[in-house]
Amino acid sequence: MESTLALTTAHKAARLAWAKDMVLKSTEEWDCVVFSDEKKFNLDGPDGLQSAKGKTELAVLVGRQASPHYIHTVSEYLLPYAHFHYGVDFVYQQGNASIHTSRETIEFLDEPGVNVMTWPARSLDLNPVEKLWAILARKVYQNGRQYANVAELTQAILQAWKAIEHTALTTLIRSMPRRCIEVIERKGDKTHY
Repeated sequence: MESTLALTTAHKAARLAWAKDMVLKSTEEWDCVVFSDEKKFNLDGPDGLQSAKGKTELAVLVGRQASPHYIHTVSEYLLPYAHFHYGVDFVYQQGNASIHTSRETIEFLDEPGVNVMTWPARSLDLNPVEKLWAILARKVYQNGRQYANVAELTQAILQAWKAIEHTALTTLIRSMPRRCIEVIERKGDKTHY
């Protein structure tokens, strides 16, 4: 899992360079970033996107994902959401999984001119969606809750997703300058996030 992998000197250098480039972004610039990530809840899925404007409908993914599946998710969830809230003035953040960086995905995102944020490898701590998943997981599994089947779990995830307040999203997005500062202070090493 990416969060447990050690950072090499090269990873730290890339993270430090990225943080130095991003640290002076304004609140308005961060507010135009649509962050993405995926989370497994014992069973497959879900995939979610958030920005300062809110969150998308949650895409519940089943099985292993390949580039065509990812492209479908982006075209059905990200693009309609982003165009509705931002027109064409948004930046899309995604990780460095092979389905994100495949030729097929790059060509798909290039066609409509989606501005994709450069993202340093092994940097889950920099993605505010990771904290959003933690909030969601606490809601889904509160009081030691367990689920008998996929449908029951999926329903609980969707209900918990809808219950997440907009202020939580704003708080997470507003943490980006602090995340960058911490990366700089730690010379590229992992943050407490």
